[in-house]
Order: sequence, then structure tokens, then C-alpha cells
Amino acid sequence: MRIGMMNDPRRPALQEARWAADHGFEFLDLTVEGPGAALDQIEVGPLSSVLTDAGMGVVGHTAWYLPFASPLERVRAAAVECVAETFEMFAGVGAKRVNVHIVSGVRLFGEASRLRWNAECFTVLAERAAAFGIQIMVEHPPEERLRVDDVRVILDADPRLGFHLDVGHANIGGDRLASWLRAFGNRLVHVHLSDNGGVHDDHIPLGAGQIQWPRAVRLLQDAGYDDTITLEVFSAERDHLLLSARKMREWWQAAKISAA
Repeated sequence: MRIGMMNDPRRPALQEARWAADHGFEFLDLTVEGPGAALDQIEVGPLSSVLTDAGMGVVGHTAWYLPFASPLERVRAAAVECVAETFEMFAGVGAKRVNVHIVSGVRLFGEASRLRWNAECFTVLAERAAAFGIQIMVEHPPEERLRVDDVRVILDADPRLGFHLDVGHANIGGDRLASWLRAFGNRLVHVHLSDNGGVHDDHIPLGAGQIQWPRAVRLLQDAGYDDTITLEVFSAERDHLLLSARKMREWWQAAKISAA
């Protein structure tokens, strides 16, 4: 298990990478978003040097609001291009996986269209990413109405797509973590962690909401997962992020000991 942090897109990515390195994170979840970390603001050479010097890995993250489910084909194509144009940069800093987000559509067009359009966009991206040695991973949104079968429609569109689990999202409207892992544990390639109260995607520190973290850790380990875990803790006080990292390492080790 490796713990990373996401850069705050309001700040320069290079500054965030240095902070992550100084505070013991094992990889950077590099989100390419404005206002401070848009693609043309990423300093590839210096960023690569920071990551290499610290022995840190990197996972790619794209904007959550790209309109992959727009009823307009040219808008969907533009969303695909916004992701595809990041691949050279991500490959340059060593990323092997880049996420995309399932997004909502226009209700008038129905859920089936939404799922089909997301799937079509991600299939195109899987093909284009492969040329850079990158796997596309699909993140489920914090929607109570989104079902396992809905996500299966998207993942089944292309076997190259990986599943990106967000434990906070899985807690919205009820604890559905076990069902997501049962359905897609065999395609799980990355995990996001944050806490919430079960209603909104609060991104609060681990232990500050209602998620039962020792249970969540056991479920991840039982699914055979032991790879990259990003803390998506958005707090003005970064001590909360560091505390979350320490707690996760403690819970992970305790679960391993109890399973032995």
C-alpha cells in the first residue's frame, strides 16, 4: 500500500509536489485543473526532478467536470481532447494511470444515453492512452442513484479500462463499499479516500465523518488490494491531511496483523 496526496489545483503543482515530498507521501495524485494547475501551467522538467529525487510515483487525475455525457457530439469530442492532450505530459512525469470521471447527462435523454456516451468517450481515451503506455481508470461519482450495473456498462465497453474506487463516494446515501468491491475488485487499480456524513462529498479528514475505516480497510485487503491510495482530504489545515495519512497506515497495519 502506498499513500499519496492530490495537489490543490489552486496552487502550482510544483509547489505541491515539493510539499508532498517533504512530508513523506509516496506519490502525487497530479490533478490537471485550473486555476493553478492547468496543463499549460505544469512545469514538466522541474516536476519530474522533484518526483525522482524524492522517489515518488505519480498518478494522473483529470477534471471531474468534463462533459462526457453531453447530448452534443462535438462537446463530447472536446472533452475527450481535453484529456487526450494531457497524455504526453503525464507520460513525461512517469504516470502509468490517468483517471476520468463518470459524469451526469441531461435527464431528458435518459440514463442509457448517459452511460453509452461516457463509455464511448472512455473507449476512445483507452485507445489513445495506450500509445503512451497509460491506462485509463474510471471513477464513479458520489451519486446514490448510480448502480453497480450502470458502471458495469461503462467498464464492459473496453477491457483496458480500470476501476477507480472512491470510498467517500461509496458512502453517499448509504455504505456501498462492499458492493463496489464485489463487483469490480478484479479491475480495481486505484483508490481515493476521504470522509463524509453520508449525504455530501465533504472531503473531510479520515475519522471526522461516519465511515468505519477499520472495516473499509479490511474490505480493501480482502479484495486483494495493496496499491496506490490517494488522500483527498480538502482542509485549510494540512495537519488534517498528515493525520489522515498516519491513521490510514495504522489501520492498514492493524488489519494485516489481525488477518495473519
